[in-house]
Amino acid sequence: MQHQDQEESACSQDQNIPPLEHHSFSQSEETSQQSGNTENDTRNKKCKDKRETVDTQEKTSHSCFFHPFDQQSVPHCYIQNYVLTPETGPGNLIDPVHEYKSATRAKDFNEMKKKINKELFRFAAGCMNTRTNGTIHFGIADSKCTGYMHGEIIGVFIEKKDEIIDLVNNGIKKHFENNADVAKLCIRQPRFVDVISANSTSTNKCVIEVDVVPSHSIVQGKLFHIKTLDEKKEQKKSHEGQFFIRDGASTTAISTKDLAAMTSNLPSIDARRCEAERKPEMKRKSNHGIKLKNQLTCGGKNLGYYDYYIIVTNKAHPEQLQHLQFMTMMKTFCVLDFDPDSAVSGCCSNYRKVRIANLHKPSQFNGDAEHLMKSLNLYKQTSWIFCNGREDLDVEFEKPLTPKEWLIKRAGEVQEMISFFCNPETLQRGKFLVIFLLLSPVEAMIDPIIHTFMSFYTNLGGAQNIMSICTSENIFQKWKDFIQAKSDNDISGQSIYELELSEINGTVLSLEQNSHMINRLLPSVDGSSVILKKMDEDLMPALDILCQNQCENVFDEDSKEFEDFKITTEAEFYRGEKVKWWNFYFSEIFQAKPFIKRDKYGKLKGMIRAQIKSHSSTCVLLNLFHHPGCGGTTLAMHVLWSLRNEFRCAVLKDNTVCKEEVAHEVTHLLRCGKSEQSFKTPVLLLVESSEEEVESTHELQRNLRKNIGEIDAFAIILNCIRSNNPKDRFKNTSTESEFITTEFTLKEQDAFKTKLEELQEIHQKPENFYSFMIMKHNFSQDYVKNVASNILKDIVIESRQSQLLAILALLNSYVSESAISIPLCEDFLGIKNALWGRESVLEKMEPYKCLLIEFTVEEYGVYKAMRFVHQSMALGCVKILEEEHKCTRSDIVLNMLHYDLFFKRCIGQDLLVRDMKSMLITRQRRTEGDEKDTLFSPLIEDIITGHDGLAKIQNIFTAASSRLDKDFVIPQALARHFYLNEKNFDQAKYWANAARVIKENSYTVDTVGQVSRSELRHKLDSKRLENKPVTPEELQQYLELAESARKAFKRAQLLAKTDDAPEFQEEPYRKGSYNISGYMGEIDIAMTVFDIIKKLPFFDSCGFMKNHYIHSFLRGKIPISHVPTTDNETNHKFLSILKEYEPNLAFMKAQVKDAFDFLEMYFTYMKEKGADKERELKNRKRIFEHYHVYVSLFCSTPEEVQKEKKQNPKLSLNLEIEECRMFLEGKKADSFPGLLQYLEDKAETVQKIAEKYSFIYQKAVTKTTKDKTNHLLSHIILKLLKPKSPLAKKEKELFDLLNEILQDVGTQHQHPEPYYLALLLHWPGRKVTSTAIATYVENIRKCSRMQFSHMYRARATIPHFFLGKYDGLNKLVPKAALDKHFKNVRERNVLWQKGEIFTFQEITNELLRVSGTIEQGDLYTKYGALKIPVRPVYIGGLRGGCSTERVSFYIGFAIDGPLAYDIKYEES
Repeated sequence: MQHQDQEESACSQDQNIPPLEHHSFSQSEETSQQSGNTENDTRNKKCKDKRETVDTQEKTSHSCFFHPFDQQSVPHCYIQNYVLTPETGPGNLIDPVHEYKSATRAKDFNEMKKKINKELFRFAAGCMNTRTNGTIHFGIADSKCTGYMHGEIIGVFIEKKDEIIDLVNNGIKKHFENNADVAKLCIRQPRFVDVISANSTSTNKCVIEVDVVPSHSIVQGKLFHIKTLDEKKEQKKSHEGQFFIRDGASTTAISTKDLAAMTSNLPSIDARRCEAERKPEMKRKSNHGIKLKNQLTCGGKNLGYYDYYIIVTNKAHPEQLQHLQFMTMMKTFCVLDFDPDSAVSGCCSNYRKVRIANLHKPSQFNGDAEHLMKSLNLYKQTSWIFCNGREDLDVEFEKPLTPKEWLIKRAGEVQEMISFFCNPETLQRGKFLVIFLLLSPVEAMIDPIIHTFMSFYTNLGGAQNIMSICTSENIFQKWKDFIQAKSDNDISGQSIYELELSEINGTVLSLEQNSHMINRLLPSVDGSSVILKKMDEDLMPALDILCQNQCENVFDEDSKEFEDFKITTEAEFYRGEKVKWWNFYFSEIFQAKPFIKRDKYGKLKGMIRAQIKSHSSTCVLLNLFHHPGCGGTTLAMHVLWSLRNEFRCAVLKDNTVCKEEVAHEVTHLLRCGKSEQSFKTPVLLLVESSEEEVESTHELQRNLRKNIGEIDAFAIILNCIRSNNPKDRFKNTSTESEFITTEFTLKEQDAFKTKLEELQEIHQKPENFYSFMIMKHNFSQDYVKNVASNILKDIVIESRQSQLLAILALLNSYVSESAISIPLCEDFLGIKNALWGRESVLEKMEPYKCLLIEFTVEEYGVYKAMRFVHQSMALGCVKILEEEHKCTRSDIVLNMLHYDLFFKRCIGQDLLVRDMKSMLITRQRRTEGDEKDTLFSPLIEDIITGHDGLAKIQNIFTAASSRLDKDFVIPQALARHFYLNEKNFDQAKYWANAARVIKENSYTVDTVGQVSRSELRHKLDSKRLENKPVTPEELQQYLELAESARKAFKRAQLLAKTDDAPEFQEEPYRKGSYNISGYMGEIDIAMTVFDIIKKLPFFDSCGFMKNHYIHSFLRGKIPISHVPTTDNETNHKFLSILKEYEPNLAFMKAQVKDAFDFLEMYFTYMKEKGADKERELKNRKRIFEHYHVYVSLFCSTPEEVQKEKKQNPKLSLNLEIEECRMFLEGKKADSFPGLLQYLEDKAETVQKIAEKYSFIYQKAVTKTTKDKTNHLLSHIILKLLKPKSPLAKKEKELFDLLNEILQDVGTQHQHPEPYYLALLLHWPGRKVTSTAIATYVENIRKCSRMQFSHMYRARATIPHFFLGKYDGLNKLVPKAALDKHFKNVRERNVLWQKGEIFTFQEITNELLRVSGTIEQGDLYTKYGALKIPVRPVYIGGLRGGCSTERVSFYIGFAIDGPLAYDIKYEES
């Protein structure tokens, strides 16, 4: 029995220490102790008056490793209530003996010090005399400590560690006296080992340990006695001294007799110690440094093999954090952290000092994969996942759990999260590595990190992509045993455990390719530079930032490695890969050949530089239009490279990223290394986009204007736009632009010839760099055809390689930037997923490898994909396959749709399916840079023109609809094919309704209407060829089809208010547009029905009154039964049919008038954002043509009116009023927006209009609010355009008319027009001081939101009046009057869009600049005590920061209230 005083033997359980939890585990880790539920009658001798009954439950212990012996700096911790192995006696003298002291009876710190003072030196003397290494532990339950297991970790609270250290050092002198110097060499300094709870949180306790190392050279020939102290009088020696030895597991004092025997045996004891120390240390069995490098790089030289690393780690000791720098250098997808304190004092806190990490929890990874990738910013920023809660969050459900609780409450979430990570759709299998970084021991098989390992093991199908890094061999041995017990798998081959953490850190850092680069630099003011910190770069994941010292100091540029890298990178570029910054760098190093400069290089560079001097906005947009594959992006990047010392240059990596987020990142780049007050170096951002994405770039510009909001800071967006017709787009754009095409100048052709000669000096067979050679041959189709024909001459269409080549060729021909991911290619070709040495896709594609290129995709993650070297070569191969090998486009499409693997969930599959849909669906539109408008996609158009094209199209769309059964655009396209190409209307209806079932929106419902409309037109066209009158049966069919179409179009009108434009759609509208096809369709079908009714033989017997009866019937004035007609069977049938449809026909005129009014309002009140002028003009032309027919049908001529007056003199007044209304309707002046059109200097017509409205106002018995508002507006316009007209009213009369209207409508009217008139007349001036103006502004805003909010996403309101310098009504300046100054300017709208119109004196002479303030981000103008809210037209018109500022601006009046133009800050 070990030495222990009676007080210690009576120690009872510390109330602050919970008893060991009871779990059931596998036998490999169990140490059971059974005692049943019995009473413990053992009593302490000093506490005989106390009787304690202890219920000792069955306990199952979890063992813990000892702290490494005689290693003070090694990080280690103990887990509370876990158990150390029992106390031991001397063995081989080198393995330390252990003695435990619970120290739980100490009432305070001083008493604890006494306890340590008494026990430590007895133990030390015993070890030194016995010549054995040993460790004494304070805070571990000994054999006499009730309520705890022997060896159970309890821990003690230590207030002042320095006092314990002083106690030991002073105690050596007091106890050992003459041998104190020798004892000091043997007794190590106290070690304080932290004790953590089972859930990895701190207990604020520690175990005090002291190691004793009696080295032979120090203790040889010596025995040690100590002076024991009297407990009551500490400084008084109790007797001369005692000798202690280790006797079994105890330290005991020896008698004089035993001492004599020991003295005589001392040489033998010393010799044994000497022999034990001579035994050589075990050498490392393997070179773990090389092994670590191979594991991390897959046998390579740097960390570039794996796309991502997933790190799983546990609690770190503070001393370890300095050696975790390597974590910040790796491309870490996520970290699974089991340390609840990590965010404050662990790995996470350490990482976030230099890098950005988003803090997540496992439950956040449950949901739609694409949504998770975007919302959690995966791939772009490291995700730090707390797998066992966070101690720093004061939230109950975030509290850390014990292992038992964790298995019940959190294990499922972690398992689902790991399944998400291991899904091939998230991370490419074999291209990410899971690293278990064990910074502290895993002491039990129930530890959550074991469960996590097994989840990865199961999801990855083994441990081949999992490695373990352990900071000691002891930690690894237990870890290995646990994993082997769980999986029957020895992980030694994938584990590192013989390196110290500092060695691991240095080894990993040496693998980082850019480790030699000290700092990346950004340009700053006056030629200075600032450092781009890694954390700042992490905050801009959407940007590829071009630094001043880009590519410098990465390689030893005299090395073979650099030369090989240079040759490979150049070859990849000239073969067809996208240009890299390296390509420009290579052209500038010593003795390098220059990079080809396109002729537009200087112009583009000059256009960008010019913006510095003359920018009128905080964000300027410039365009570069280019044919796909002609070098547009390369030119743009070349210019950025040359301007990197003048601008902070960046490229937008992914154009699908939210533009608000991109704007935040660009703003951050603008301000990097700068104070708020300092001048900002401008940002030059390159955005690559297609014609369809132009509006997205405008959205980015608007967000940047809003974010930057500073006079001394601005950004330039260089929008590099792929276009099939760049020259025309350049001519028609309103934005400052340049363009390049596939037609090279002679100078450019000479440059390519020279470059070929240079390439021949360095590269083997540069003639096989087909992307370069296509450009060198000036995009010659003959060259492409010859190359494709030669390479494909022996192709075997049935082979998988040939099929994949054909599919890629077709995709790349019709969809720019399309590709197929390497994992999909591997699956298709049957390449097995071996870790090292597997056959590559390009090798498998021989002999077609020269046509293909592998590149990196950064969209929804980072992965490798494959495409053709050039789009021209892809199209050439498609033609050769069809002409020479009878493999048609339709065959390739059907083959692609046949294979399931192209549609299974896999990384890159979403983009592939998107590209397939685009190839099948997306039509060409001249308004988007294409050469012509097409009814179907170019692929479908090409197939239609081929042999048996219509049948093939049907097969393709049917197969695609079956494959993509949840996508409405395919059945929608099939419906269009049937009604446009085959006139098979039954099938068209079936597929149109199928699309509507999948998703009902304005586009699918409109297609349903278009089918019926087309069938009706087809029947009418066929009937017209017969040249026979319509029969009743045919009329029945016509009206039935018309009603079906009308209902669909009305439904489409309703849905247009709520739906968003889909990604792919059949009607020519893009996202951000408002779908008006329902209104256009309703007008079309109504005009067709009116024409049918007019030509019915039923009305022929009405004679010269025919038109009168038709008009009256269609206007609902008379029922069809009152129309006189010949009495015969045919007319009876006509009458029966017309009666059936009479409810609809009688209201059709009113409904079509409502549609005309809506469209008038749509085009007059608002303009389209990023307006497509050609499409808008086309729509307005159609409307005008229909309205002309409508007027001729329903608006009687003056002669007809006069004739009717004579026939009905009693109805003369009513007829006159009706005549006025028909006149107004015929002039499109019967609506408020229609009247606004007359501001464009049509004074004579306005006078007639005002006269008609005055007559209605004076004579009509009932007058609507619409009549009154139109009456007032007509007289305001007349007063402005022709103030001396005899019909012009005085201003007081106008105010009286307005007051009458405002009394009628109050403040809750649903339409904004009355309040618009109130703004015009009541706006403050010298003669007008209405205090109600702010109320009118509030009312007009509220009404406009209610009526037009669904259109705001696509259109912006137009001001028809501006505030001028004069008083009274003359303060209103029509916009049309301002436009007259620029009637000969081709791009007048550009001046308005950019705000540059207000720099012209002709404008400023007429308009009044008003003063105002910005308060809390809102803009106001003030007139004395009046404060009126005004909306800035441009988002970037106000600075950020909600600063209260004085400003001035011009005011325009739109249907949604007053607008502020040309806002200028009045700087103090």
